[in-house]
Amino acid sequence: MVNVIEKYSDVEKVINKELVMVIAKTHTCYSCNSIASILDNSMNHFDKIDKYNIYVDDIDQFRGEYLIFSVPTVLIFSEGKELLRQSRYFDYAKIDRLIEMFTN
Repeated sequence: MVNVIEKYSDVEKVINKELVMVIAKTHTCYSCNSIASILDNSMNHFDKIDKYNIYVDDIDQFRGEYLIFSVPTVLIFSEGKELLRQSRYFDYAKIDRLIEMFTN
């Protein structure tokens, strides 16, 4: 299940978890939904990570602070540190390997 971050004050709580994926998207981005669906359905280790969507058109501060210039952008954090960032073109195998490395 994918949760939605609705307030900027929740961002710090979320990214300080052990391992978390944040998908930055907008309400009008149709490719964002297909990327999320592909991640959910095709990755072997996707169920081992907490997943959150954040709508950057609702939370501009996130866009500025985390330098989101295009959507969709996938960010993976571990205890507040950014481990991976991918925008537009996604290397699903790289995402899967990173999650596997941190969950095994």
